[in-house]
Amino acid sequence: MDILIKEVFEEVEKSIFHYARPLGKSLFNFRFKGESSSLVLEELKKFQNDDGGFGHGLESDFRLPDSSPMATSIALRILSEIENSQSDTENEKNNAEKMIKEAISYLENAFDSARKGWFVATRKINDFPHAPWWNYDEELNMTLIDRSWGNPTAEILAYLYKYREFVKKLDLENLLEYAVSKIEDKEEYDSEHEIFCYIKLYEYIPEHFKVRLEKTIIQAIDQLIEYDIEKWNDYLPMPLDFVSSLKGNRFGILESKIEDNLHFFIKELNEKHMIKPPWGTSFYEGDLRDAYNEWIGVLSLKALIILEKFNKIEFEAEEVVPIH
Repeated sequence: MDILIKEVFEEVEKSIFHYARPLGKSLFNFRFKGESSSLVLEELKKFQNDDGGFGHGLESDFRLPDSSPMATSIALRILSEIENSQSDTENEKNNAEKMIKEAISYLENAFDSARKGWFVATRKINDFPHAPWWNYDEELNMTLIDRSWGNPTAEILAYLYKYREFVKKLDLENLLEYAVSKIEDKEEYDSEHEIFCYIKLYEYIPEHFKVRLEKTIIQAIDQLIEYDIEKWNDYLPMPLDFVSSLKGNRFGILESKIEDNLHFFIKELNEKHMIKPPWGTSFYEGDLRDAYNEWIGVLSLKALIILEKFNKIEFEAEEVVPIH
């Protein structure tokens, strides 16, 4: 049976606790040790600013302390994944809700009406250590990432719709229509990260938008996905980048390809006990050196979570059942 055995899981756990930040360690304990979300919230709070947004290198590849829409979308992703834990107390639920409300307030204030969305960050991103793909281009008045409108705007809209009772200023119905129409108008797709954001949006939006968006996501994946197993150690979008759970929409990806990808992760963890960033170490020098190790923690934990969601990890009967 193709499964990650308990002994290897424990070795990966050691890697995560060696390389990950305290936030990553708390997320591991929450998902796999049955701990409450209190430590996750405590660690995540350290990245939140007084304006409600998140910064301080939450996205490891840029160390901007100021709030940014990109870092705030990552924070909301974490908050959306840990909410409604049965072990949470009323106080923990209130703390999470407070962080979400403050983050949404920041995002409403950071909304760019001309763009009908958000830029990843301000030009101040250049004043702090950052990987080259996050560099703010003064001629473009944005980063290279911002060429793809949906990253992070589509994902931000996903969380705004999910927590729409806290949205006070934005017309979500109008923005959802704009977002879906914008990606529908494309014939060529050049950013898998934009599609990742649209898949997040797909998870939360009303059915009439889902039907339209699903067709476009299928077309985009068909253009972007890499099925060659030999290339999966390169920085290319694999099946499990688009399908992250046993019950998730396959978007046209064959089950056999998903199984191949699960086997790939099991093999990598069996051999290395960690997942290293496929883009290598060359970008991580000087003040950005720590980011590489942080990514090992993030990617190794992500691999375990995916394997767990597909029931590919060996757990003993008496162990705490992981959170799906």
